[in-house]
Amino acid sequence: MENKGSKFFSETPHLSREQMMDYLHHRLVGKELHEVERHLVDCSLCNEALEGAKKVRDESRIVTITHELRNMARKRKLVRRKVFSQLDLVSLFGVIFLIIFLIIIAVVMFIRK
Repeated sequence: MENKGSKFFSETPHLSREQMMDYLHHRLVGKELHEVERHLVDCSLCNEALEGAKKVRDESRIVTITHELRNMARKRKLVRRKVFSQLDLVSLFGVIFLIIFLIIIAVVMFIRK
């Protein structure tokens, strides 16, 4: 199924926002209408999105809601990122150990003089 316009989830073969709006406003005919209806039979996500879109008739509001949901998903993804990876922590502890080791050597050499 060829999708035109932006998709709700770009990496999945779901209906685009434009396809849903065209379907809701009875602007699809023939093959396009058949493809959309065939997709809706099998896709619960698009069915739920379409039900939500029916409740929010204003297309610009749907664009705003979609944008807000994407931003929330990005923020959530950023929060889950680790500050340091395991390799970063091992490297950091190695550098700290090396600095402490060099300080101890310098102190021992200073005391011996």
